Amino acid sequence: MALPILSTMVLLPALGGVAVFVAGRLDSRAAKYLALCIALAESVLAFIAYGVVFTAEGPFGISSFQLQESYPWVGSLVTFHVGVDGLSGPLVLMSVVLTALATGGSFFEIKEKEASYYALMMFFLATAVGVFTSLNLILFYFFWEASLIPMFFFIGIWGGPNRKYASVKFLLFTYSGSVAMLLGFLLVYFMTPSQSFDLVTLLNSNIPGWLQVAASALTFLGFGVKLPVFPLHTWLPDAHVEAPSPISVLLAGLLLKMGGYGFLRFNLELFRSAAGQYAWVYIAIGVVTMFYGAIVALMQKDYKRMVALTSINHMGFVLLGAFAGLAAGSISFGIEGAVFQMFNHAFAIGALFMLAGFVKHGAGTRDLTILRGLRSATPRMGVMLILASLAGMGAPLFSSFISEFMVLLSGITYTPYLWVAVLVPGITAAYLLWMLWRAVLSERTPGWEYHDITRVQVLYLILFLIPLVVLLLAPGLLLSPVSQFTKAVFGG
Repeated sequence: MALPILSTMVLLPALGGVAVFVAGRLDSRAAKYLALCIALAESVLAFIAYGVVFTAEGPFGISSFQLQESYPWVGSLVTFHVGVDGLSGPLVLMSVVLTALATGGSFFEIKEKEASYYALMMFFLATAVGVFTSLNLILFYFFWEASLIPMFFFIGIWGGPNRKYASVKFLLFTYSGSVAMLLGFLLVYFMTPSQSFDLVTLLNSNIPGWLQVAASALTFLGFGVKLPVFPLHTWLPDAHVEAPSPISVLLAGLLLKMGGYGFLRFNLELFRSAAGQYAWVYIAIGVVTMFYGAIVALMQKDYKRMVALTSINHMGFVLLGAFAGLAAGSISFGIEGAVFQMFNHAFAIGALFMLAGFVKHGAGTRDLTILRGLRSATPRMGVMLILASLAGMGAPLFSSFISEFMVLLSGITYTPYLWVAVLVPGITAAYLLWMLWRAVLSERTPGWEYHDITRVQVLYLILFLIPLVVLLLAPGLLLSPVSQFTKAVFGG
């Protein structure tokens, strides 16, 4: 009997979280090492699952899911139905690897309540895998909501001085959006002849156009808050500034991708007729989000807040690419570019957020108006800041360049007027280069105490950049599976 890989990937960190907590109560060191071992074991399973998706043979139509498992949960109404395809496979792999990196990065920063912290890290990983593999709408909602609980505690317990305000604001915004999303799912259930929450069944049914429009509007609120899009983004900068750096890695690199996944899986694939009719709305919101995030980031004085707003900017690319790709047709690379952007952003922004913690520890401040001379004072940290910033701005040294190019090309294919979006990477490069000029390439402040990062921390940061170099050289490793999803959207 074959190993039920996906259910194992949900249960391993969920049950492992309990073991981590118990071990941590006996020895705090045991908690973090056990958590890292579980995350690494989960990574092996993620690569196996991704290999199945990568080697899958067509034709690829709607609901071409691999490794499907289905177990009864609430009668026949809600089943534990999971599977992966060219969309969810890369995101599951991204989630597991990024969580392993965040777990290892926590060794540098988390020094109190370690048993609870690493147990919550494992629970969060379980919910993330559940979100990306769920093929039942209520199961998806269950994991979607459950992912908020660890993040609320991460910010509220291990966060900065305003952690309580930031954690409550995060929960209120994201939970409110989730309620609207649930209403959309219930509307689909009651108004379709099949009366099913099963995603495969719904993908193969004929959902009326008016129902697609109504459900899309409701789910837009849930996914829009989490991506986030302007003006539903205001919870994000506060959450990032207060969260510990490893949690900011998960917040930007993983939690936000749940919103992007929701847009692609439901608003684009399940409600395709409505998506085609109102693609211009999604595109307009995406472009506004891109410009807003970039322009506001340009004005920031706090390094970490600037990086947080960079996430908003980059997530606007996801909406633009996905829906411009749908509107432009199969000749466009927009959908592939959107998924590629999510993957690249996770690792580039992860390095930048981890550096926020290292900068704060090494220079005593993240204030860009007084942060000076890292090139000479902390040469290792200065070099890593330069490399991570190049990845964040989409320089041709990293695969983020390819994903941004694909998205912009898709937009211009849809309408030449979207050439204006090309300005956004320029603005992004401007504020990141301004940051490097002020903080890294300037002369150090006399009398200021600095501490450089260690060689171990340099090697740790390089782990974030390796996938971006590998995918620059061989983008087909990710784009080939994603093209399966695109073929399914366009009917094979």
